[in-house]
Amino acid sequence: MPCLKILTNLPKNKIPNEFVDKIIPILAKTVGKPANVFVCVIAPDCSISFGGDQTKPGAVATLESIGNIDANRNKMVVKEVSKFITEQMGIQPERFFLTFYDVANYNVGISGTTVG
Repeated sequence: MPCLKILTNLPKNKIPNEFVDKIIPILAKTVGKPANVFVCVIAPDCSISFGGDQTKPGAVATLESIGNIDANRNKMVVKEVSKFITEQMGIQPERFFLTFYDVANYNVGISGTTVG
């Protein structure tokens, strides 16, 4: 179950209502996993500073996945996710920070058990 978690300093009313649903197909295509296994969470109203400037819109995110995390794929993922975030929320790519985590299946749990 890949999970994209986004923290942003935008207020909730500036985040499109269907943002988390609309980003899933982009993640599925770029990460290479079916859309029905993705989770996306967005937390608005966070205090975020890029280089000492917290006045402009910004976001920090993590993408956790069991596999399908590698140097070439990550470049494609960050490019497409950054583009979508700019289009949907007006956050410029230089104010969007994304970290990737390749998680072992035994470190992921759902439905009361671990995946592996």
